[in-house]
Amino acid sequence: MREQWRGLRILVATAVRTDPWRSLGLVLEPIGRLSWPLNGLWLAFVTDGVLQQRTGLITAGVIGLLAGVLATWGIGLSGNMIRITLSEKVGFAFDQEITRLTAALPGLDHHERADYQDRLELLRQGQGALGGAMNSLINSVTNVVGGLGVIVMLVVVHPLLLVLVLFALTAIPVAGWEQKWNKLAEEESATPSRQARHLRRLAYDRGAGMEIRVFALQDELRARAADTWQAARRPGMRAGLRIDLAHGVQELIYAAAYVGAIGFVLWQASRGRSTPGDVVLAVFTCQRVQQVVWAIHGVARLGESLRAAGRLLWLRDYSTSTAARRSGDRSAPERLGEGIVFENVSFRYPGTQRWVLRNLSLRVPAGAVLALVGENGAGKTTLVKLLTRMYEPTEGRILVDGVDLAEIDVEAWRQRLSAAFQDFAKLELSAQYTVGVGDLPRLDDEPAVVGALDRAGAGDVVPKLPHGIDTQLGSSWEDGVDLSTGQWQKLALGRALMRDNPLMVFFDEPTASLDAPTEHALFERYAEAARTGSSQGMVTVLVSHRFSTVRAADLILVIDDGRVVEVGGHEDLMERNGLYAELYTLQARSYV
Repeated sequence: MREQWRGLRILVATAVRTDPWRSLGLVLEPIGRLSWPLNGLWLAFVTDGVLQQRTGLITAGVIGLLAGVLATWGIGLSGNMIRITLSEKVGFAFDQEITRLTAALPGLDHHERADYQDRLELLRQGQGALGGAMNSLINSVTNVVGGLGVIVMLVVVHPLLLVLVLFALTAIPVAGWEQKWNKLAEEESATPSRQARHLRRLAYDRGAGMEIRVFALQDELRARAADTWQAARRPGMRAGLRIDLAHGVQELIYAAAYVGAIGFVLWQASRGRSTPGDVVLAVFTCQRVQQVVWAIHGVARLGESLRAAGRLLWLRDYSTSTAARRSGDRSAPERLGEGIVFENVSFRYPGTQRWVLRNLSLRVPAGAVLALVGENGAGKTTLVKLLTRMYEPTEGRILVDGVDLAEIDVEAWRQRLSAAFQDFAKLELSAQYTVGVGDLPRLDDEPAVVGALDRAGAGDVVPKLPHGIDTQLGSSWEDGVDLSTGQWQKLALGRALMRDNPLMVFFDEPTASLDAPTEHALFERYAEAARTGSSQGMVTVLVSHRFSTVRAADLILVIDDGRVVEVGGHEDLMERNGLYAELYTLQARSYV
């Protein structure tokens, strides 16, 4: 209940913040609904006026009916326009907030958590409910106000008719069951919904397209997507069947009570205790008691929106708590004087028990070029993720010039980093912006972009483009040009070299699509550039499977199964004749 109240507050607060004037206008529809119960009174006046030939009653009844129709039409039209417009604005505001909160999460650990992904899937599914939440809220309030008006009219007709309301209130437990069953169905369908969405995305993913066709996976993917989609729908269908049965029983009970109430009114009239007009008013008002049921069902439907709002609140809380854990109150240093120190650092991914790194202790001097070497899954990229604070150490700490990295503001730290990764982003912008986003303040600085491409050894890419640096990249766009994987990778390298004087630069398998001689030449250039920039204490981290490219590093870290097994320079490690020498020799033989 507390979460639902929080959801209601966020709904109203967002509406007021988005459009305060239209939010005030939302009271029109509930006020207009009060005219509905009065229509029975006007009909009673007309009925008695006709039978008793009293012109005054007829006139009052007709005027009341006309005024009610006009008020209902005018207020309904205005209120409907206000409600629809405000609902669209509130839905858009929620969409923006979900995007902002998701993108603003400082790390990547949430991608490893199944519970987070399931909650996010439910939030995606509920975005439509969030958009229509204001609509549900106003409809609920309108029906509740109308229901209260009906109750007042029942008292006017005969207090005993209030018993009919008790039968209408049987909708309350039904609404509670509906909420419970729908919530359970949504939670049960989250994982298969996510699986179905993944399979559908594979069907039109360009990267997977070749393998899907080579291995003839079209029918298999289609069948699996259909099965998981059915599995995702099944809980909702079961809940819907239960809800329909419960509603049917409740409506039968209410129908029996309604017949009894009308029978009572007719019995009163047969004994001369009420006029024909009273009978018309009673029949009309008793029929309107159904509006109490609508109000209850409306509140139940509002619960769906409030559950979606509750998930948005969860995302807010998660984002706030995650940001708080990583905020830090220190700024990043202007330069590195001592370097980077790992003190007994261990790490395992969220929700797993396997240690990816274990008891890592290491000192990387300022200005050094560090190469990370090891087989796939050894933990090299994980170490890079810790240094970029995509993840936090599970145990131990990382020191930057003697300061715990966790105490440095994460955004301030990342502004002093630069990186190129094997899984680089193909940003389908103009070539200028694809590279320029590596240093946003110089996004439009063409000489800076050209200089970065030259330093990356990518100066040959832009001259081949039809419109030079202004060429739109990506074949899915008008006049867009697609690039080879190697060309995309070169632009990503240029992007990594846009920032001047970063504290750390990471090259994590950034040249996997380039041939070995080209990669070797590039890494030698990066190592030399790193030493040239050592006055800032810049640390360069190289990750590569090609041992010939890392031999120029000052310090080579050999990682095996999450542990550091060797540290030193190339010549020193070769003399030790350990794992590094073994792997280096095996790879060298493959090139002979």
